[in-house]
Amino acid sequence: MRDIRYYLSMSPLKFSIRSRRGQTLIEALVALSILTTGFIGIVALLTKSFQLNRTTTNDTQATYLAAEGIEIVKNLSDHDIYSGLPNNDGFAQCFGLGQGQTGYFKLEYDTMTCPPPVYVGPASYLSDPLYFNSATHLYTYSTLGATQTDFAREVKITNDGEDLDVQSTVTWSDGGTSNTITLEDHFYDYHP
Repeated sequence: MRDIRYYLSMSPLKFSIRSRRGQTLIEALVALSILTTGFIGIVALLTKSFQLNRTTTNDTQATYLAAEGIEIVKNLSDHDIYSGLPNNDGFAQCFGLGQGQTGYFKLEYDTMTCPPPVYVGPASYLSDPLYFNSATHLYTYSTLGATQTDFAREVKITNDGEDLDVQSTVTWSDGGTSNTITLEDHFYDYHP
């Protein structure tokens, strides 16, 4: 006759507990791998988000810098017209360009001299970086109290006789990729 302990040792409850121990370990490993995959996905998503944020910020800043170049030309051409020259016909004289001539200019937000710094050949200032002054929050070519940026700007002006064709080009490097944006505007000769 067998002892009751023998039957208890063969009970399905004890057999189920022993097989459950291995199953719990497998479930823990599967859960850990799912969590790890989820965290890796989140980290990859955050990294891509930060990269796109930087790219968008640089694109926006380059657009503003190119627009600033056009605005400077507008201000200087308005200055020409209202400078008190005979018949108020000072259109495009500040740039020293005759009809049909093209010039490449290095313009800053505070450019007020006529003629502004000019270079006759193309692509002259695209290698000169702009500097950001954190005290004034302005971009300039002056290194005094400023840090170098990846942005460079060149303004191309063509005097067509009746209008100024202005192209403001900004180049910058973004994560090893070279980028360029060019904005164009036309200013027409008018007499007040």
